[in-house]
Amino acid sequence: MTPDPHISHRFALRRDALWQIASDQGVEAVLAFGFGDALGAGTQSHGALRYLSDCNSHEAQSLLILTGETTHLIFGSPFVHPCANSLGPKVSFEQVPQSHWGQAIAERIGGARQLGCLGFSELPHSVSATIAQELPEATWIALDDDLARMRMIKDADEQAALLKGAELCDALFATLPPLLRRNEPVWKTQLRLETQARMEDAAYCRTWLTVLPAADRPRYWPEENCNHPTDGDQVLFGVALTVDGYWAHGIRMGSMGPARDDHQRMWAIVDSALAEAEAALRPLTMLSGIDAIITDHVETAATAAGWTDIARFRGGHGLGLSYEEPLMSGQFVQHWGPSGFRGPPPVPIPAQSGMVLELHPNLFVPGLGGAALGEMYLIGDTGAVPMLRFPRQIFEA
Repeated sequence: MTPDPHISHRFALRRDALWQIASDQGVEAVLAFGFGDALGAGTQSHGALRYLSDCNSHEAQSLLILTGETTHLIFGSPFVHPCANSLGPKVSFEQVPQSHWGQAIAERIGGARQLGCLGFSELPHSVSATIAQELPEATWIALDDDLARMRMIKDADEQAALLKGAELCDALFATLPPLLRRNEPVWKTQLRLETQARMEDAAYCRTWLTVLPAADRPRYWPEENCNHPTDGDQVLFGVALTVDGYWAHGIRMGSMGPARDDHQRMWAIVDSALAEAEAALRPLTMLSGIDAIITDHVETAATAAGWTDIARFRGGHGLGLSYEEPLMSGQFVQHWGPSGFRGPPPVPIPAQSGMVLELHPNLFVPGLGGAALGEMYLIGDTGAVPMLRFPRQIFEA
């Protein structure tokens, strides 16, 4: 594949900008580790590496070595090595077993010992050990937050990829209702939808689909979705997919036949929470304040309804080359699961024009059901612009 000069130039500018930030901190070489996209939302390192190089090593791992003069990529698999031919003439690359990465790095960076690192929180211990053995005197300077700040604002090309992803999400929302009447197990419906997304140019697609009398949680896997849709079931459907590496995401609600009154009430709570947060999402508003709006609205309404034992997952996150864009996503507290998933208090970040976020207020009441709505937003100069078009009302299948 012949490299696109426009794309190659864009990545070169990003590397130059990072190099300037790194060299100002005394860094002599930068090492960026990344998984490929096969892990989907399970990796942050892929997004960082792809932002700098457009590298996708799929099910393998790769490492970018950046100095003031060179850009070099190491691939840990010979089978993804040919994919690097599209990266542009200024990027050299080679395939190196991970057991030899330390030696390959030492050869490329010469006497450099002030080393910037990206994605090393995901670096396998076996690889880390080989690097430490070859570079015992290295001083490591984490650059993850610096790169995360560079990634916050999406340019026109990035926005176009995110908008295309939103269109694919809308297409899956429209396809779902008739599929639910095929009398197939729910996991087969998911497979049909994910295949449709891939056939329509999504590089990756993962859905969660809960179809039960009382929706209890996001359900992703075949073993938890063997049931068949039945009249009276709630339907909660979440889509996460990528276009050119950029994540699109949305959540909609439905019902097998007419929705029950209590389920309509649950929908109204998350819908009004989303509307309130959307109205407040504008430049200079603190993102943690948007999270507080969602939390206060949902929990106050649930208490008023007499639902005291509710569960919720994160009310929003940033979108980009990572499913949960770093720094931005930390502004939204993860309520699902043990407290260890919540993380330390984040550095406050204000909304800025050009950011793209997903807001998805949600609640689950044991024995009663669940509700969730997810909307993609592009922040403009005067407020947030929804990127999805499929209606937020409960659909009937």
